[in-house]
Amino acid sequence: MNLKLTEENRSKVIANSIVVVIGITVFFAFYRFDELRAGFDVMIGKLFPFIFGFAIAFLLDKPMMMFEEFLKKVGLKGKGVRNLAAILALILGFIMVSALLWLLIPQVLTSLFDLIDKAPGYLGHFFDFVNDVIVRENIDISYLYEFLGTDFEKELITNLTSFFSSSLPQMVTLIGKVTSTFFNIILGMMAGLYIMFEKENFILGIKRTTYAFCSKPVADYLSRFAKITADIFNNFIVGKAIDSVIIGVITYVLMTIFKMPYALLLSVIVGTTNMIPVFGPFIGAIPGVFILMIIHPLQGLYFALLILAIQQFDGNILGPIILGDKLGLPSLAILFAVVIGGGMFGILGMFIGVPIFAVIYTAVREVVEYRLNKKNLKVELNTKVE
Repeated sequence: MNLKLTEENRSKVIANSIVVVIGITVFFAFYRFDELRAGFDVMIGKLFPFIFGFAIAFLLDKPMMMFEEFLKKVGLKGKGVRNLAAILALILGFIMVSALLWLLIPQVLTSLFDLIDKAPGYLGHFFDFVNDVIVRENIDISYLYEFLGTDFEKELITNLTSFFSSSLPQMVTLIGKVTSTFFNIILGMMAGLYIMFEKENFILGIKRTTYAFCSKPVADYLSRFAKITADIFNNFIVGKAIDSVIIGVITYVLMTIFKMPYALLLSVIVGTTNMIPVFGPFIGAIPGVFILMIIHPLQGLYFALLILAIQQFDGNILGPIILGDKLGLPSLAILFAVVIGGGMFGILGMFIGVPIFAVIYTAVREVVEYRLNKKNLKVELNTKVE
């Protein structure tokens, strides 16, 4: 029996297949999420060098194109120009990251070790301060001792001291794990270099496959949408990175001006967590408030107010200037993406949830607009459908 698929039937088969895949994904997401996440973690672990390589190629694409254009202007020609431009872009990225780590890590580790060493003394002073306030204000805390026990202070100091003391070997173990991933990072850099070498061939292969299995209008849309997706991720990642660096620097400068301890350590934490939309500044503020409150309660309060002011500046002034409305998401959608992404995949989900949801939101919005235009309908609030 000779089966021939018409263009219409082939489109229906593809559409139905997509619906089936989405249905299976939704089923596992709701009813077999633990298995889905376990499989996802295993897959990410196995594919880490290639995912890392793709990320490198994506982030270094513009520097590579700038180097390639410069090399062509000085008279170089041939395929070797692309390869040399990719190598120069990778070297530039490596130098920038290495310089940043070389400047920050020694000072951050020094602050961290100093904090670990002085933690028991800070805790003792903190409880002395609390006891002085209780005695001075004649506060009855008998019910609190009944709940926590009379030796609560000593037990807490002992436990926290033990925790801080055990942090050093844990950090050594962590450093060992980081070192063990060095080989995967090298593989990722090689994969990224190869992707940059063969950028046009990869794009051409994906484009040919798309046009081979989809109708021309669908393939045209997918090609255009792939560019939109790349722009969304590029704008978000680069924009948030610039925004976070600025916020980290502002935090460090203000903490230095107000003579708060561990300014570099805490500003690095705040700047790093600022990459997470909405909740990032508050996540970064928690360890800072805790540390400074132990050293001196008022400094913890001042730090909390400082972060609140910086967050307002970032959300209302700096963020809109850098990111603008490039994601095209309403505030509620951003909050939804962060909460759902964080609930499903933790910190990484909170970060990538926003651009992923922006891509989905853009796709749905375009489909809605297309179908409304096809029906020649104009729908507006508080007006009749025309």
